[in-house]
Amino acid sequence: MTKPPSIARFEQFYWASVILGLVNAGLNWSKSQAVLAANPMLAKATWFLPASQVLGLTIAVLIWYFVARRPSVIAKWVQVVFAALGAFGLLSALALLAMGRSAMSAQIALGFVANMLYIAAAVMLFKPDARLWFGEGLDEDDDLALHP
Repeated sequence: MTKPPSIARFEQFYWASVILGLVNAGLNWSKSQAVLAANPMLAKATWFLPASQVLGLTIAVLIWYFVARRPSVIAKWVQVVFAALGAFGLLSALALLAMGRSAMSAQIALGFVANMLYIAAAVMLFKPDARLWFGEGLDEDDDLALHP
């Protein structure tokens, strides 16, 4: 089956989100290292931050692969769960900004845009052509015709 337009759009939103997330991580690397260094349990675990970035990128590539190249409903729903967590993160950041507990920063702005793109990518997975891509759009008559 040819990749449907919704899956192509998913890829665009998804990779834009991943790239912005990596840029954000790079811009805030020293701050993240300082936070880890302040934790007595993690102060000597200098491997933790790079390892977590590699793990996150590996998960991102796997989700992309099993959504856009080898359609898997499980990967679709994993991506949707991560998008829901991102939506919760957005709401938390907006609440902190509204209460004055946090100032608008480049980190918050990039995180906001990255999460919005990630959520937009998840929405693409529910378009009719994407449902067919995952084999979810077959009605009972079509299913019976394919599997007598």
